[in-house]
Amino acid sequence: MSVETVKVVANGKESLIQLPCSVGEYIRQCGWRTTQVVVEHNGKVLNRSEIDNVALANNDRLEVIVPVAGG
Repeated sequence: MSVETVKVVANGKESLIQLPCSVGEYIRQCGWRTTQVVVEHNGKVLNRSEIDNVALANNDRLEVIVPVAGG
């Protein structure tokens, strides 16, 4: 299996990653917990059950939102 390095943009910041890599793997590598974030992948909000099953590809765009409760 060959390793490919590609660019993804997460929250406006470009990163180089090695494929294969799922959205969930990337989220964890960035220090977030997949159970505590909302993830938009190329304009589509992912269900938590999808996060580990969606593979990243070159030029994918992610928005990672950490909901904050308070009042």
